Amino acid sequence: MKIYVVGSTNNNFLPLNSIREKFLIDLPHDGDNIDNLNPWLCEMTGLYYLWKHEPDDIIGLEHYRRYFTNKRGHILSEEEIVSLLSRNDIIVVKAPYTMERPCKTWLINNDKWNDMLKFLMFMSVAVGDDYTNHCINHLNGDYHCLGNMFISTKVLISQYCSFIFPLVLRYMACELHYGRSLPPRICGYFTEFLFGAWLEYTGKKMTFSKWRKL
Repeated sequence: MKIYVVGSTNNNFLPLNSIREKFLIDLPHDGDNIDNLNPWLCEMTGLYYLWKHEPDDIIGLEHYRRYFTNKRGHILSEEEIVSLLSRNDIIVVKAPYTMERPCKTWLINNDKWNDMLKFLMFMSVAVGDDYTNHCINHLNGDYHCLGNMFISTKVLISQYCSFIFPLVLRYMACELHYGRSLPPRICGYFTEFLFGAWLEYTGKKMTFSKWRKL
């Protein structure tokens, strides 16, 4: 089991146990990586490296200031994680909204919605209307999966990464080819707000963990 805790050399981390390891975005990484894309992909650069380099059967992603916890507020242990995954496909954190104030409200209020609409238009051409419409319904729903955080099996996450990284990297290449600049962190927002849509669409059973903020 390996969980990457993503941050930079300037960040403070909680003391990490044997299943957690820092992934520092401002240091170079050996082997297959997308370090140069971190300004747009955020913690997804850590996910890419985790996908490409970690052989563990169970993998995860946390932030230097956000950690999965149990009901007592303690960081999830290896035993607790194994127990949760025996009954579920993936552990995620729910960012709650309401049907009157759907999750796209955050994107609208923070000037990210027009970029998301562009990405959805690209997606409709790249992967088809059925999945794109599902994503739109998700954005009109009452939650998203916070921060691209998860704990799951390497098999499931490899399935997700094999879908999302080619899609996002093609979008970025297309935008740059036509001379359109990409706002900072924007692809990290795309993936964060649509992660739950992919999990729903592919029939994955989610359990929503509590989380602790440093």
